[in-house]
Amino acid sequence: MNKIKEFFKNELNTLRNGITLPEYILWWVLRVLQAVVLIRLIKTDPENTNVLLLALNLLATFTVPLARIILFPKSLLKKLPFRAQTWLDVMIFFGSFLAQGLEWNHKITSWDKILHFMAGAVILFIGNEIIEMFLRREDRISPLFRTFAATGFSYIAITVWEVFEFFVDYYWPGSHNQAYNLSPERDPWFQAIFGLGAQNDNQWAVFDTNVDMLCAVVGSIPAAIILLVWLSRKEKKKSITVEVRESATEKETVDA
Repeated sequence: MNKIKEFFKNELNTLRNGITLPEYILWWVLRVLQAVVLIRLIKTDPENTNVLLLALNLLATFTVPLARIILFPKSLLKKLPFRAQTWLDVMIFFGSFLAQGLEWNHKITSWDKILHFMAGAVILFIGNEIIEMFLRREDRISPLFRTFAATGFSYIAITVWEVFEFFVDYYWPGSHNQAYNLSPERDPWFQAIFGLGAQNDNQWAVFDTNVDMLCAVVGSIPAAIILLVWLSRKEKKKSITVEVRESATEKETVDA
């Protein structure tokens, strides 16, 4: 029992030290908000399909803590950074709490496309955090290659999500995915770009999937640039620190 208590105490300390204070506050505020919206929806409309979605997203806000607990015996994988959950929480906040809980999907034009644009960036940052957990302290990996790997992770995740979305739409009659609810009135920019008319409305779903992926790719580009700059500065700072230490060590050796 003492080992279990010590483990959870260490995990909480790691959480506090692994993220900033605003992130830490976001962790708990988001979970409370998700629970409140879910309880409210269950009381007012228990048959609403969003109940299941919000419940799953509330569970998803504990993905990293649960993964760290389950993978604790695995020395290689137990270091999954808590910041990966922070980025995941950003998507849950905009994609679940706002889109489904507050119904922004129906109130704001093309909110679904805005989410896919964000997803490309957020998943890229999550990919960088996952790469971090596989690196040892002595490992050296160039910022460019690391950014390339994180971008690849983002593209793979985007593709997997769209495949999953297709099968859910196809086999679940109750699905309310955007692919089957697009309209020229709600998404005028969509029709302006692709020129879809009444004669080929059956192509909306196909075009929607491709534009979802395109939005995510476009969103990943500025994120990749930001990550590359941040990693380059971090690497440069680390190199300067190492040089200073080596210089100090050499000086101590000469003086001795």
